[in-house]
Amino acid sequence: MRSISWLHFTDLHQGQDGQSWLWPGVKDILFEDLERLHDRCGPWDLVLFTGDITQRGKAEEYERFNHTLAPLWRHLEALGSSPQLLVVPGNHDLARPEPTLPEALILERWAEFPSVQEDFWRDPGSPYRRLVDRAFANYTHWLAHAPFPRPDKLRQGVLPGDFAATITKDGINLGVLGLNSAFLQLGGADYEGRLALDVRQFHGASGGDGPAWIKEHELALLLTHHPSSWLSGQARDHFHGEIHTPGRFAAHVCGHLHDHSETVIAIGGARSRRQLQGRSLFGLEGFGHAAQLERSHGYSAGRIALDDDDNATLRIWPRVARRHAAGHWRIIQDLDAFELADDQGTAPEPLALLRRPAPRRPPPPPPRDPGRSGEYIIVSEPAPPAQGAFTSPSTDLTPINARIQPPGAPYDLTWHIQRDEAEQTALNYLDQPGAPVVLWGPEKFGKTWTTQYLLDCVQHQDGGDARVIAINLDTFDFESRRDYGSFILELAYQIVAALGGDESWVAATWGARGGVNQRLGRLMREHITPLSARRVILAIDRVDAVWGLPFKDDCFGMLRAWAQDPRLAKLRLILAISTTPTMLIDRPTQSPFNLTPPIMLGDLAPAQVRELARRYQLPWSDADFKGLDAIVGGHPYLIRHVMHRAALAGGVAAAKLIDESTGLFDDFLQRYARRLRSQPELLDGLRSLRSESLSALDPAISHRLESAGLAVEEQVGLYRLRYRLYERLRL
Repeated sequence: MRSISWLHFTDLHQGQDGQSWLWPGVKDILFEDLERLHDRCGPWDLVLFTGDITQRGKAEEYERFNHTLAPLWRHLEALGSSPQLLVVPGNHDLARPEPTLPEALILERWAEFPSVQEDFWRDPGSPYRRLVDRAFANYTHWLAHAPFPRPDKLRQGVLPGDFAATITKDGINLGVLGLNSAFLQLGGADYEGRLALDVRQFHGASGGDGPAWIKEHELALLLTHHPSSWLSGQARDHFHGEIHTPGRFAAHVCGHLHDHSETVIAIGGARSRRQLQGRSLFGLEGFGHAAQLERSHGYSAGRIALDDDDNATLRIWPRVARRHAAGHWRIIQDLDAFELADDQGTAPEPLALLRRPAPRRPPPPPPRDPGRSGEYIIVSEPAPPAQGAFTSPSTDLTPINARIQPPGAPYDLTWHIQRDEAEQTALNYLDQPGAPVVLWGPEKFGKTWTTQYLLDCVQHQDGGDARVIAINLDTFDFESRRDYGSFILELAYQIVAALGGDESWVAATWGARGGVNQRLGRLMREHITPLSARRVILAIDRVDAVWGLPFKDDCFGMLRAWAQDPRLAKLRLILAISTTPTMLIDRPTQSPFNLTPPIMLGDLAPAQVRELARRYQLPWSDADFKGLDAIVGGHPYLIRHVMHRAALAGGVAAAKLIDESTGLFDDFLQRYARRLRSQPELLDGLRSLRSESLSALDPAISHRLESAGLAVEEQVGLYRLRYRLYERLRL
């Protein structure tokens, strides 16, 4: 079972005065309850905080909130969770402006001024938007500097606190959209039924096209501070018609009120909308215009799970604080608001997926025990024999390289480091016709391995029925590149050979009339795609090898036509390139590289580097990883190169290998140096670059240095050496 789990907290009101502040007295019982709950539904991947983390939005209150949350975060990590924080602001997280300001008075009467609304959304510099920005300035500053982990893929939106984030785990992409519902609640009056949310917040956070962003995920959550009942009637209709449409979000998670609740509504046969409202996390004991209502306290945990058949379900574990007869607080299951199962969670509720997920990924290899048959054996490199000493071959040499994979070795699933987001996106493209997978990355950045992994997944999905054609255009000899007819004929023979077909298919097809593209298309339709009842995958490595040849547009146009031909609906394309995709697109309507966004394969992330070190059984310290990153960043090949040598040497520290005096990178650098000396224009371009400063490059040079992984564009038109290692090139 695959799952993504979270904790939902809301309404702490850090810094409130005039009432009893409950947090110091209940922190320990909360920690104890989290420990009990962790066994039932942990580990947790996210902490969702739906606003009112402070009382008056003051900077010192945000600082106190950091001190409050830090022990909680350490406790979660000690339990085995490594959550990321996602938060939206509430009406207490802003510094209320002077109520007599003209802009504040106008925003108080928002519904009466449609022209103000248009100006507000259209112009970021309008006085109304500037007022809102100032009101949330402390929140914005805190959020930018908060010491808690947040998702890597997170985009800020139009208003302070708007965001769109993607969390990827076990092949599941969960989208989380957070919207500021408090931007109109600038005073202390009763705002129920007077607030607004706008679809432009949705679009602004998600890159300009909210529905398209949603479709990049299997499931999505919506976070606001206020429940939808606090929107005006017109705003609520807009919210339900443009943002929280039926079936778009697995749940709308909110706070602001005093009780847990779950509301699921389906109207007229449409898919349902679900709202999950949370209790206050030990904040105010009273709320409302005159604080006349008692606030109940608690929190909840949630989990979305996918079974082996990709059926998705949602469960909630609601918790509530109750005073014991003896007077102390305790946290228990919330039976007042929910019907709960024996494990104190709600029954699984089915969820409709927004798109089909990637197949279950194979787990990483288990830790290896030295000395066991078939397992890794890590040994130290033997000391060189003394001069004149006699040595004889050993009869029990251990084939270390068979167990510790060297860099550049053929694909091996055991050693594959997953790139969740890239692989998930590619597998979803492969699930539908007309969506070629374009893998783009510098040389030696894992395009071939990623392709092999994708092919493994497709075979798993199709029960072994998929047929795979893997071709590397670098293997085409000079004769086959002589003209387009020779090139396509060679491609035809390689396609047939990859499937174990009969070469007579080519001869028969080439004997018919039509151009070479028509002939190869006929071969694909009549002989190749019928070989599978499911999918035929054509994976072409080094597609950009034809760039610069006079017939490149004909070749690229043919691939695009195949992707869009309904008669080839079984065909899927994987195109691996090193050249910047835009450089390959001379004719947009004849290119396969703009049918889908290219998937960039870049550096390994720090967590991926550490996972690879675990597989090499390297007991490295943080200093080792930091030193390695300073020299080679996350270069996949060079990282493996260093780790392989370290493993052979018995787990030696990285610092002992990456120093220039060791010569570990000499062969790698010399290969680059030879290529550069044969291309003076590239050599001149590289000589102008440094790793710590930026320089301009001619576009004709920059893309070639980028393709080789030597340069990286930091700002538009400005480049630096990709790694400090390249300063060692002897040019």
